[in-house]
Amino acid sequence: MSAPLLTEQEVLLYNLLRLAVQDQYLVFSQVPLWAFVHIDAIGEIRSQAFRQIALKRVAFVLVHPGSRQVEQVVQVEDPASRGNLGDRQRVIESVLDAAGIKLVTLRLQKSYTVPALAALLGCEPDES
Repeated sequence: MSAPLLTEQEVLLYNLLRLAVQDQYLVFSQVPLWAFVHIDAIGEIRSQAFRQIALKRVAFVLVHPGSRQVEQVVQVEDPASRGNLGDRQRVIESVLDAAGIKLVTLRLQKSYTVPALAALLGCEPDES
């Protein structure tokens, strides 16, 4: 029997994200870190780097539809699981920082409006 990929709260957040960035980005969820980060190393250093990120996933990625590059990562902070995710999150943050990818952290328990989310992600519509 399969298990849901996203919780109900994450689905709601996913739909809000899609609405907030629909003109600028594609939105993907539960993406492995290794799938969009290039490691410029060889030999044992490369192997160690891959071991560090092997099982790390990010909640959502915002992909530019033209370049197909991840431009932003949206992580979801859930106070209920905060204790055991600290080291995992630090690895993700350092990899994203080294790759030059913007990280935005949203709280699962907070309500967001589409305009507020668009502003947080720098996707506000152009005023003409």
